[in-house]
Amino acid sequence: MILFVLITALLEILVVLYAMSLGLKDTGLLQWSFLFPGASSPTTLTISPLFHLVPICVTVTLASGWVYLSKRLATKRQEIRKGKIEPSMRQRVEKKGIVSRIRLAGKNFSKRMKTRFSGVSRFAQRKRLGRPTVRSAIFVLLIFGAFILMFSLFTYPNLIYQSVSNLYRANAGLPNFITSTNSWARGAAEALGPIGWLAGSINSGLLSAAPGFRDFAVGIGGVISPLASLDDAGKYLAFQNIATLISVLLILLYGERVGKGYRYKK
Repeated sequence: MILFVLITALLEILVVLYAMSLGLKDTGLLQWSFLFPGASSPTTLTISPLFHLVPICVTVTLASGWVYLSKRLATKRQEIRKGKIEPSMRQRVEKKGIVSRIRLAGKNFSKRMKTRFSGVSRFAQRKRLGRPTVRSAIFVLLIFGAFILMFSLFTYPNLIYQSVSNLYRANAGLPNFITSTNSWARGAAEALGPIGWLAGSINSGLLSAAPGFRDFAVGIGGVISPLASLDDAGKYLAFQNIATLISVLLILLYGERVGKGYRYKK
């Protein structure tokens, strides 16, 4: 629990630094002054709603979702182990062959090792108990990070263009490298007839699909234009809250799917 909270807090620090690099500034700081007994000057406590309160709320929300998903995964494993629920038909089909016999022999050997050496048994038990927590933590952090990146690009549509432009300015030899690579690819396509025909067909397909892609891009632009018109604080709150909300919804759906993935014995 503590380790997940620390990792999530570190991820939120990176998100805050990322937002600050995009121009975010908190102008609504909350300040309180306290004069402790025996002190000559008052102590000022400053809290930033954007940089302190929002990351704390996001961390608590993701930690709650992680606890829920970990319990769901752990409960499923315990019920399977106790025989309260049975696997699906695909998992209960007995496979035959050399591979299945080798796998069965390995399982029997591991069981004998666990009975002989209690330390190995305790290590294997801890490993089994740690799998649901690790899986749920990876799931929560990956989907949250992916949605943060995606919605930050929605709120800052020019971010990719600016990044590529800065990359071109910082590396003077990059345009020459791309030009030489393009020339080499054209020469190789002309030298090899079938590959050149395949490249030409792919190019024609892309050109024919360009109008549909343009209409799709226009539709996406109509959806994200309200987000792009917000100020920096609004954009920061938008991609933090939307990413957290969608992550929690996916956690709940995945938890329900895990609970219904096996059927109860009658």
